Amino acid sequence: MAFHLGCLRALHDRGLLDKVKVVSTVSGGSVIGACYAYSSDDFTTFDKKLVELLQNGIQRMIVKETLLSSQIAKILLTLIITGLPTLALWCLSSLLALLRIFTGIPTRRIERSLATFRQSLPILGSLTTAFEQALTRLFGSKTVRDVARPGLHVVINACDLKTGTAFRFGSQRSGGWRYGQIDGVAPTVAKAVAASAAFPIILPPLIETFRFTKAGRAQTQTVVLTDGGVFDNLGVAVLEPGRDGDITDTYPVTHIISLNAGPGQLDGGDHPFWWASRVAKSFEAVHRKSQDHVYARLHRHVETGDLEGFGMVYLGQQDQRLPHRPADLVSRDEVRQYPTDFAPIPAKDLHLLVKRGEQLTHIIIDRYMPHL
Repeated sequence: MAFHLGCLRALHDRGLLDKVKVVSTVSGGSVIGACYAYSSDDFTTFDKKLVELLQNGIQRMIVKETLLSSQIAKILLTLIITGLPTLALWCLSSLLALLRIFTGIPTRRIERSLATFRQSLPILGSLTTAFEQALTRLFGSKTVRDVARPGLHVVINACDLKTGTAFRFGSQRSGGWRYGQIDGVAPTVAKAVAASAAFPIILPPLIETFRFTKAGRAQTQTVVLTDGGVFDNLGVAVLEPGRDGDITDTYPVTHIISLNAGPGQLDGGDHPFWWASRVAKSFEAVHRKSQDHVYARLHRHVETGDLEGFGMVYLGQQDQRLPHRPADLVSRDEVRQYPTDFAPIPAKDLHLLVKRGEQLTHIIIDRYMPHL
C-alpha cells in the first residue's frame, strides 16, 4: 500500500491519474485502490488519509474488531463447533487411511463421508470476518457499484479455493466463470477488499454464499475466497486484449501500468531443506514463473499493437537495470524486505517505500510511455 501510494502520487503529479479508466486490484493493492476509487476526496486529502491509515496500521483495527465486538463470540463458536470436530475427524480419517494402507480394509468410502461432513461444518467468524468489519469503518455500507470517481471502473480480484479459479468483484458485474454472475444486491466494498486482501499466511479465507446466474439458470453456491494474488498477482487478466467478457467486464484498454510491490529476485542465501521452507520456496518459484509469463504476454501485446504501452513499476526492480538512476534513488535493498503484516509503518520506512514508488513510476513512464 505504501509503495502504491508513491506510484499514485507520481501519476497524479503527471496529470495521468484522472485519465485512468480502469483500476484492477489485488491483495493489499485492493485496500488502497478501493480507498481511492470509492472516495470523492481530492488527491491531497486522499493522500493525507492514506498516510494516517498506514501509520496507524490495519493490524490494530483487526485486533479491535476481533476482541471488542461480536466477532470474538463468533470466532470462539467456530473453534468449538467446527475447529475441534474438524481436528478430531481429520485424525480419525488419517487412522482409517493408515488402516486401509496396511491391512487392505476398504475404508475409503468412510473417509470420503467424513471429509464431506467436515466440510459442511459452519464457519461463523474468523480473523478475516473481523478484517471485513474493520474495513467497514473505512468504506461503510458502500457496494462495489458505488464508485465515486466519475468514469472509473473497478475490478477487485480474489481467488476461490474450492475451484482454484479467479473470483472478481466488479463495479458493473461480479462473479466467476465457474459460478456465473452474482444476482441481487451487489457485495459491499468491505467484503470484496477483505476477500482480495486475505493474505493466506495471516488470514483464513472468507466463506460466503451468493446467488448466481449462469447461462440463464439461477443457483446458490458457497465460495471460499482468498487473496487474489494466489491466482493473478498482477490483476491484469481482465485488462488483456482478447479477454472473454461473459462473466466479468472487459475494457478497451490502450495502456497498462502495473504496480508490483514484490521483493524481486531471490538473493540465494536460503537453504530450504525442511518441509515448511521448501514448500514456501516452491510456491514462490511457481508464483514468480507465472508472473513472468504474464509480463511476457503484455510485452508481446505492445509488439503486436494490441496495446499502445505497458509499464511495470516494480518495488523489487534491480537498480542497476533501470534506464537511469536519480542521485537520491531509494535503493531496492532499503525496502524490498519490508513485511506484509498490516502493522503500523514507522515514518522513516513509510517515507522510503512511498518515495521509491514515486521515483520508479516517473522512470518507467519516461522510458516506456513518454507519449503520455
